[in-house]
Order: sequence, then C-alpha cells, then structure tokens
Amino acid sequence: MSNKNDRPPRINKLAQRLLGQTANLERNVSENPSAPIATQRNVTMPGQLGAFRIEAQKYQGKIDDLQRQLEEALARQADGGADAQAAELRERLAQVEAERRAEVEVLKAKIDAAAGNAGKPFDAPVDRIRKVPGRQRLLTEAERDALFSNLDNNKLVTPVTLRPLPDGWYELVSGHNRYDYYLDRGRATIPAVVDASDDEHADRDAFYANLLHNSLPDYAKYVGFKKLLADDPTLTIADVAKHAGVPRSTVANLMVFGELPAAAVALLDSHQDKLGRSAAAELAALHTKGHTDGVMAAIEAIVGGTTSQAEGVAMATRSARPTVAPRVAPAPVTVRSGRATYCKVHQAKKVLRLEFTSDVDAEMAMTEITKALQALADGSKK
Repeated sequence: MSNKNDRPPRINKLAQRLLGQTANLERNVSENPSAPIATQRNVTMPGQLGAFRIEAQKYQGKIDDLQRQLEEALARQADGGADAQAAELRERLAQVEAERRAEVEVLKAKIDAAAGNAGKPFDAPVDRIRKVPGRQRLLTEAERDALFSNLDNNKLVTPVTLRPLPDGWYELVSGHNRYDYYLDRGRATIPAVVDASDDEHADRDAFYANLLHNSLPDYAKYVGFKKLLADDPTLTIADVAKHAGVPRSTVANLMVFGELPAAAVALLDSHQDKLGRSAAAELAALHTKGHTDGVMAAIEAIVGGTTSQAEGVAMATRSARPTVAPRVAPAPVTVRSGRATYCKVHQAKKVLRLEFTSDVDAEMAMTEITKALQALADGSKK
C-alpha cells in the first residue's frame, strides 16, 4: 500500500492553464522579440497620436486581464504542489506586467509629446492620404485652373487638415483641392496640420471649413446642413445655424432644395452650382402645386445650360398656367333685301361695325339703330 507522501501533488487546473498561457507568451516574446518602444524610432509627426492611443489601450487591457487571472488563481489555490505553481505564476505575471507597464509609460510620454505638436505644420506623405466622399468643395473648371496656376507660382500658405488613422494613413478633412494639386503635380509631401476630431466631428469640421468660401454653391450648403441634421436628430435648424454662425433664416431657406422633385435633387447632386436658392424656392412652390413636369423641364434646361435660372423659372410658371382656347371671331352677318345685299354686320369683341351698300340706307338706318340702342340701354337699367 502506497504512502500518501508518495502520491504526486495535486495540480490546480486553472493555475496549470494560466502557466501554460504565460509560458507561451514568454516563449513567443523571446523567439520574436519586438524592439522596446523606448528604443524605437522617434516619431515626430503628430499623426501617430491615434495609433499610440490604440496601442496603449491594448497593452493596458492585456495587463488588466493578466491581473484578473492572477487574482482568480490566488483565490482558488489548491493544497500541495499547487502553492509552488501559484508562486511561479505570480512571478511570471509580475514580470510581464512590469514590462508592459513600462512600455505603456513610454507610450504615454510619446502621446503627450505628439499632442503637444498638434496644430503645428508638418510634411505629410501624399500617398498616405485618403479622401472621404462628400467633403470636397467642387470647383468649376475656371476655379480649378486658377488655383493650380497660383500654386505653380507660389508656395502653399494654408496647410491641409488631416486626421490620423490607426493604420498609419491620414484622412483628409479640409484642403481637398490643394491636395489634388499636389497629387496632380507628383509631389511627395504636402504641408499639413492634424485634426484629432472623431468621425462625426471630422465631417462637420470639413463642411464648416467649406462654408467660409463665398463660392460654395447654395445646393452644397443645403447638402451639408441636411447631413448635420440627419446625423443628429436632436439638432434643430436653429442649432446648426448657431454652430455655423449664420442666421436661422439662412439655413431654413436652404431647405427648399429638399422640396424639389426627387429626380431634380439627384440631378443637382452632380451639378451643385447650377441652381440657386431663390430659383429653387420658386420651382419648389410650383412642384408643390402639382406642376412637376414643368419644373423638371426647367431644371433640366438650367443644368444643360440652354436657359438661365430666371428664364427657367418663367418657363415653368408659364407651363403652370391653364390653357385658354383662342376665341374665334364670329362670321359676318349679311342682311339682304330680296337677293340684294342691304347691309353686312361685323363684330370683333366690343366693336360692332355695319357696312351698308349705299349712303342713303346708312343715313336712314342710323336713326332707327340709335333708337334701338337707346331702348337696350334703358332696359339694362331696370
């Protein structure tokens, strides 16, 4: 019969599993060592701020998870050999925790340094910048040519605004047309500043930046304000007007574009500079009254460049008027004396003309006709 002391020590399964996990972690780190953050290349571009934050959160989460598992292991310690295993587990976890905490501290220091550089211009790589649809202020061909010509002869005074992404790329917030120039000319870098806003505020900031340009079409302003209202249903027209620094009536008046036919809105999406707010208001009113066909014909003509906005509105207004059948003048009446023509009577609206064949007949009829007209006039008073 075997002695109890000869039996193998009982092993806490949770502790064993944790030992296995941390052993793999330790082996993986030793076989595939990554350079300590403190010895990595100094990052001077504030665009790395977002990536630093994510990495710090990842390491901190790992530390917190290991700490939780350690506490569980200690709470469920078994007797015998499990005490030695728990001690080894504590030692390994403490070592990993210390290493990771040191890395997090270095990360935090670099985050603070990067944050201190926010707003300072730096040279951003052109091939690491992404556009977001809907943010760019569309230029006419003449405006684009003027911008490119200016930048061909002068340096860029206003940097573009970028938002750093976790994958090391940048998202363009403001300055799309300046970026297009640098891309077209094959430039490697572009002067930029960092905007640390989130997704929601990046779209808003881009719209407000474009709103400052006098050349921004009314329809583009409508699209921007409409998106702000759609993104946050709690906002009112008064709220977005206040944020933009414009009168409430300005935003309210732009909303008339939404009252146009759906087909017209789709057409204006790709021709934002063709229709102004005033013309849109008149056309929207006609559409509301059911004159959609005339409104669409007018907008298509305006977008196509075959008519001006004023002429298009006039055209739609005319098409809305009821069609009046032309009045046909009555045929002349011939009064005969036997077979001979005595007199012809012609009427044209309020004019009654008598044409006699002889002057004598006309003089004789004049007295009788005057009496008859007087009798009609007297009868009309009764």
